[in-house]
Amino acid sequence: MNVEGSLPSFNSVFVDKALRVIRRKADALAGRFYPLQETLDAMAARPFELHLELTNLCNADCVFCPYQFQQRETQFMSDEVFHKAVSDYVAMGGGSVGLTPIVGDALIDPKFLDRVRFLRSQPEVDRIWLTTNCILLDKFGVDNVLKAGLDSVNVSTAGFDAEMYKRVYRNASYERMRRNVVELVERNAALGSPVAITIALRPDRPLSDVMADKDFQPILAHKPQLDFTWSFTSANGRITRDILPPAMKLRVVRSRPEACVSTFNGPIVLPDGNLMGCSCVAAMDAVKDLGIGNILQSPLGEIWTGGQMRGLRESFSKGGLNPTCSGCDMYRDLELYRTSEGRRRAELNRARARGEHVKSEATPAGPFAGG
Repeated sequence: MNVEGSLPSFNSVFVDKALRVIRRKADALAGRFYPLQETLDAMAARPFELHLELTNLCNADCVFCPYQFQQRETQFMSDEVFHKAVSDYVAMGGGSVGLTPIVGDALIDPKFLDRVRFLRSQPEVDRIWLTTNCILLDKFGVDNVLKAGLDSVNVSTAGFDAEMYKRVYRNASYERMRRNVVELVERNAALGSPVAITIALRPDRPLSDVMADKDFQPILAHKPQLDFTWSFTSANGRITRDILPPAMKLRVVRSRPEACVSTFNGPIVLPDGNLMGCSCVAAMDAVKDLGIGNILQSPLGEIWTGGQMRGLRESFSKGGLNPTCSGCDMYRDLELYRTSEGRRRAELNRARARGEHVKSEATPAGPFAGG
């Protein structure tokens, strides 16, 4: 990537993302010739991926994140909840595991490395991925994190400018974060790139300027995957226009004609064992609307295929949509499951349901590649 001039850098990153969107939409259009319901039935039969919220505590106070309004008690996942959730998932054939909390940062959990290593020791667990602000990466040691068994790490940051970071992430740990990310990409390269690293930019300045920042250059030299957004959720009205910098926009969703894609991807287990049918930020305090059971009270498979989960999906088209989903601008339709990637996921899910030990491709494809 050319990082010497701002315009080529902007074009490279922006065009790459635009092409990903165009390719996905073209794929989904071709997918209209395939029966969608067969794919959805496969995804509803068992969780394709499992999300574990090891903690809902965060060490940043991002201007765009509803964490600043969270009412849920901050907790750490107990061993009982963790092992019950993983045991149930493995017994069902396993799959991929995400360690990104609804809000919070998994690296705050003192047992983070132990959790990752345990997951990696399970043959049925496929990809393990994480989004983190990287502030506490050095607490565990960068090499230890890279060798623990993660497949993907998404680094969430405003960029690599101290003043912007302070404005957007409202945290005084810029230098620590920057050093951690530099070491992360350097050591990952030295180890043969075992982990797919994405730098996920949430800037309040033009992308071309962000890409040209001096502190960013040592990181860009290792060619990590890049992603960015200026569009953010209101989190059901919590984040308002006056809170956000002018460069950041609020998403707008005008209709929800079919079930949200999040209701087919896989549930998230909260630290207290509650399961949520969706892992987006709208679920932050929404146990009443999106809670589908508790892992300590029922098997994972029974919860995922149970009446509460089915009712949640059906409520999008049949009416009676709960207040959280009806006001959520993180809504996404079922485009993913009209693509070849969606059909691939369905085939993997069918195979795992039959008891076959199958894995996704060795290398995660694209930024934020989960299962």
